[in-house]
Amino acid sequence: MKPTATDPARRRVLKGALALTLGAAFPLPVPAGETPLTLLAAWNVGRRSFAGRLPAGDADLDGAPLPTRGHHLAPIPGRPGEMLVFARRPGRTISRIAWNEGRELARYDYPEERHGFGHGIFAPDGALYTTDSDVDTGNGLIARRDPGTLATLAEWPSGGIGPHELVPLADGRLLVANGGILTLPETGRLKLNRGSMAPSLVVFEPRTGKIDASFTLPDNRLSIRHLAKAADGSVGVALQYEGDVPNPAVMARFHPRDGLSLLGAPSEVQAPARGYAASVAGNGRRFAATCPKGDAVLVWESDGAYAGSVAIPQASGIAATPDGNRFVVSSETGLIAQFDADTLAPRPELERRFPVRWDNHLSLVAG
Repeated sequence: MKPTATDPARRRVLKGALALTLGAAFPLPVPAGETPLTLLAAWNVGRRSFAGRLPAGDADLDGAPLPTRGHHLAPIPGRPGEMLVFARRPGRTISRIAWNEGRELARYDYPEERHGFGHGIFAPDGALYTTDSDVDTGNGLIARRDPGTLATLAEWPSGGIGPHELVPLADGRLLVANGGILTLPETGRLKLNRGSMAPSLVVFEPRTGKIDASFTLPDNRLSIRHLAKAADGSVGVALQYEGDVPNPAVMARFHPRDGLSLLGAPSEVQAPARGYAASVAGNGRRFAATCPKGDAVLVWESDGAYAGSVAIPQASGIAATPDGNRFVVSSETGLIAQFDADTLAPRPELERRFPVRWDNHLSLVAG
């Protein structure tokens, strides 16, 4: 992982801004008496991309410039104020960011024969796992990396093409979403295999490098992308449809006992979403998926029952507060909104707006 330089004058400005921020209101508005929270995000201004934290008060966003669009954000255990930012697929970089200073500390560049799919997690055992691809074959890979240098320590087949998000299960295994869509660095976001997609959700055992189970959906054009866990062991599975059937599902549910099944929603809220869920979050008892094409967030109980929707124009990223009481949503319009997780009532007094286009993921840290 290569260190990156920061202009000394810029560093002095950032340190001064940080000192002022520490004495101001906390970045994410929260109701009186609740634990302060910091919101981490990636965003775009024109052709430039950044990542960092939501600033306090009315301060301007001052994040770390990224070499390309950021996607998933992973706070680094044991290193307060730092996170990894994974480049959007087919990504060639992973950046280590000091989000409390607004600068990139180091950058990992993928070798020519590999690229990333925008996601990585620190597992409970401290290991870092990322979803990658073999550029020559197009086959998906799960890589175990050194948490400090990000060097690849081992890699295994993901059981499909286009692995995307992955989450740890209670027994130490990993649940991995194979999106099924082939993309290559030289052709960018072009989807090369729509006619032969084979998305799957697999249970991967990192101790053996083997896939213990694989699950599919009835329609192979439902790309399996993003995942969120609930307290009962179920996982919300966000989908992105690549076909032409009207009113496709946007969510599925996985449980080790029940397998993988589609979730339903009233056609008046599901049809406008056009089969596209940008992100999903869980608060322990519910799943909430952002649907930017439908200008809404759709919510289900962890058992799969539909719970309702919240109207948010071009909803994009989403995260649940640690207490599970609210969901925080970013919009491609620059809005940061919040709503009550139980009643689904919007909290307009907690809204903030910025002149940026937020990317698809958010992360919340205490303090």
